[in-house]
Amino acid sequence: MASFFTHKVGEEPDNAYISIKKEAFKPAEITKNGIPSQSQQELKAVLPHSVIGYSSGENEILSLPFFKMRFIQYDEYLSYLTNDINYSAPESGLVYLDDTFSQAIFLCNFIFSDEKAVTIFKEDLGIESVKQFRIIIKKHHFEEMSEEYQNSADDNDSVELTTGLKNQIDKLVACSTLHYENEQTQELILDFHLDKSLKEAFNFYFTDEKNKPSALALFQLFQNLILLNQYQHEQSLKDKIYQSNSLYAKGRISTVPWEERVFKFKDFWIQKNDIKVLSKSLSDGEHQFLHTIGLALLYKNTESLFLLDEPETHFNPSWRAKYISTLRKCFEGTNRLPEILITSHSPFIVSDSYRENVLIFKKDDHNTVICERPDFNTFGASASKITMKVFDKTDTIGDFSHSKLREFRKRFDEGEDVERLIKEVENDIGDSMEKILLLKLLFDTQEET
Repeated sequence: MASFFTHKVGEEPDNAYISIKKEAFKPAEITKNGIPSQSQQELKAVLPHSVIGYSSGENEILSLPFFKMRFIQYDEYLSYLTNDINYSAPESGLVYLDDTFSQAIFLCNFIFSDEKAVTIFKEDLGIESVKQFRIIIKKHHFEEMSEEYQNSADDNDSVELTTGLKNQIDKLVACSTLHYENEQTQELILDFHLDKSLKEAFNFYFTDEKNKPSALALFQLFQNLILLNQYQHEQSLKDKIYQSNSLYAKGRISTVPWEERVFKFKDFWIQKNDIKVLSKSLSDGEHQFLHTIGLALLYKNTESLFLLDEPETHFNPSWRAKYISTLRKCFEGTNRLPEILITSHSPFIVSDSYRENVLIFKKDDHNTVICERPDFNTFGASASKITMKVFDKTDTIGDFSHSKLREFRKRFDEGEDVERLIKEVENDIGDSMEKILLLKLLFDTQEET
């Protein structure tokens, strides 16, 4: 059983009711407040800037639409490229940020020196800065130009895959500390030593629509470059993924070998607790913290919808307890408010959410999933109460240690010496409510005799 709930930050915006009806092989019919939509601009005013998915595990119920969208976005880029049309960004706002994007998320937050991000990561992880990193862009894959383009031009029949992002890649080159092209391996190598001057360069070249420095603008370039790693998948495979409803669809998608990736990071060094270490040396919990908090910081000024599946799985108890408060810090002072849907088994997250924002999903006796509100005030409730009421777990200790307590109780029922049992329980079992209840029974029996 899992809890599923929304967690809203700030005042709720004006509502608009959007209806989308889509039949196979027909355009979607979209209405706003019952009135057919007249333009894309009208729809974009009420729809999320992006729909951002994240899962800590293999949740293909959540990820399958996003994996399909990655192929669609790649094919969209390919269409622009092979028809010689300028490309800026995917038309779709569906973004699935799995661990493929972890280093990009981390870098963008530190390059743009967001004071809030740096403070959060330093206080909780001891990470002070990014020291240096390398970007490798491989220019070894060519695509045939479309028939339409070939019929209207006398140029080459093929084009190198990264060409459609040349202007953006040139910005990375301009920001780099050192760069060179390895003709033998067909690689563009960019080295970055992150000092004040380099940060100023990134702030100059990567800006938003208001010409203000933007970590998100840099991240979207990384996102586009990472998308190019889809090049090796055959069209027949993509067609199968597009049409698939299987929970095993992801298994069909092979990982591009490191040496053949169009885009990758390397030699990513950070400063942690006054020691220079590779980012890869961080623990699973640290990577997940940087990832899930970092993506919130990146999209904090957008009206985006976040779909986060167990974003705190690898956290220690302290980080789990303050996850929601840390998440709220990410959006303080923003003028655009997100909506966040989180699935979790953590009582701490439920404790930081008001009852009206909590939904409990569980299966009935017929194996049918039902959804209901909790029947108690969740906000500020103790973890033990939530564990009992929401997750049907009445014990406060592990099952193995509880079995040891049951053995003591059995020995008591069989008439074993009470004083000996008291000594063993006090020596062998740590403090818990279950231990206290057993000792009370033993002491009461000892006094009666």
